[in-house]
Amino acid sequence: MNDGTTSKVEPLKKGRFFDMKHSNNAARIRLWIRLKNLEESIDNIMLTHADIEAPGYKDINPLGKVPAFITDTGIHLFEGSVILQYLEDKFEGCTPKLVLDTPEDKAICNLIVRCHDLYIASPNCTQPNFSHIQGCMYLGSKPSAFTPASRTMTTDVRAAKLAELYQQLIWLEGIAQQPFLVGERITHADINWFPTAVFMELLLPRVFDWTPVFHETEINKDFKRLGRWFQRCMKEEHFAKTREEIRGTLIMHGENGRFDDVKEEAAANPQYKWKYT
Repeated sequence: MNDGTTSKVEPLKKGRFFDMKHSNNAARIRLWIRLKNLEESIDNIMLTHADIEAPGYKDINPLGKVPAFITDTGIHLFEGSVILQYLEDKFEGCTPKLVLDTPEDKAICNLIVRCHDLYIASPNCTQPNFSHIQGCMYLGSKPSAFTPASRTMTTDVRAAKLAELYQQLIWLEGIAQQPFLVGERITHADINWFPTAVFMELLLPRVFDWTPVFHETEINKDFKRLGRWFQRCMKEEHFAKTREEIRGTLIMHGENGRFDDVKEEAAANPQYKWKYT
């Protein structure tokens, strides 16, 4: 039965994942698929901004975003956490296991994922000029080739979002275990936060002159656990590959001037707080 939140088409030979190389919300699913060694079991459709802005894409995801997924039975899904839960159920038993065992550990993992999705990675509104917290690092204050008018933000809003981002990082630093966020093995908490951390690793120092957040250094005393966590993740092949994909695209965007507007805005408005570490 279709409840109106999904649509259904003819069955496929295998599921189809709609991805974008530098999307942190899509990268979590790409990372899950790689960790589970399921690249041959799921079709990966790598999209560009032009692809998701095409009228036909909203037939796949009515929000016009990535990630999106069409199951092998033809059901259309969107939202990263929904897709990941579907994949966990669909491929139950595939290793490594990324879901923890006790109710308490599961709850902590779910809390970390939930805070990421609500307070960092989603605007929770599809209307113009509502943007996620992470957008404060790269969405411009005026329309440009990189930022459409519907995604611009004012200076006071940017400063407030940056304060929220810092607050969420402080919370995560306090709850993070070692070596991974919820203990001894990789979970959904790690694959959700890591791609977003790649954005922060590059953009917070570049745009707002922060001390590097995810590198364990003596001068960055706020995020020792997160620094150790990030470096431990980087020892895993699939995490490192995902980082290079996201980081490489962001560096290319930077070379084309994508982040100049935000950096200039911060420099021109010292009455707001921009540097937290």
